[in-house]
Amino acid sequence: MENQISKQDLKRELENTVNLWVERSFNFIQVAVLEKYCNDCLVEHIRNMSVEEATIKWLGDCDTELKIKDWATETTEYWETDDTEFNLDSKLSEYRDFDGSIEESFISVFGSDKWYEFTDWCLIEHEEDIDNLIAEQENYPMWNTCFEFRDSFYNSEEFIEICSSVGLGVIEGLNDFNNIVFMKSAGHSFYSAYWIPLYFKLFPLEAEKYAGIDYQDL
Repeated sequence: MENQISKQDLKRELENTVNLWVERSFNFIQVAVLEKYCNDCLVEHIRNMSVEEATIKWLGDCDTELKIKDWATETTEYWETDDTEFNLDSKLSEYRDFDGSIEESFISVFGSDKWYEFTDWCLIEHEEDIDNLIAEQENYPMWNTCFEFRDSFYNSEEFIEICSSVGLGVIEGLNDFNNIVFMKSAGHSFYSAYWIPLYFKLFPLEAEKYAGIDYQDL
C-alpha cells in the first residue's frame, strides 16, 4: 500500500512551494524607488477600495442582520407575496445559520437580485458611514518593499480584484512597471496572511491539494 504524505510533510511542501513561487514571480522593489519614479505622487497610482467593497466591509463591521431587517421593513413592496408561510424572522435565522460570507449568506436566502437592491439601499441610507470608511482606509505600503509581478499577464482587472480580495494593496498604471502589490498591515506573517491565500486564489487546484492544512504559523 502506497504511503500517504503526512499533513506535516504537506505543510513543509506548501511552504517551500509558495516560497519559490514568490521568488520567481515577483521583482522586489523599494518604496523609495517607486516614490522617486512618481515624483512623490505614488498615492495617485494606488487602487482604492471600491464602493462595493466598502459596503461589504461596512456590513461586516456592523449588525448585518439589523440592517437586513431595516431594509426589509422600509422596502415594503418586497414582502408583497402570496406565500403565506413567508416569515422575516425565519429568513433571518436561515441567514444566520448559513456558513458563508455576508454576500453568499444573503443570496442563499433572499436571492441575487435582492442582494443588489439591499446594497443599493445601504449606499443610500448609510452613504456618509460608507464614505467615511473609504476615507479611513490605510492604503499605503506598510513596509519598505513592494512586489512587482514579473509577467504582464497579471495586469488585468481580474487579477487586481484577486489581489485586493486577500487584502493586498495594488499599485497600477506605472509605464515602466507591471502591477505591483504591497502589504497594508503588520504583526503577522506575510505568507499566512497574504502569499498563501493569493497563491490559492490564483491556482485553485493547489488549494484543493493542500485543503485542511493549517498554515497560520508559516
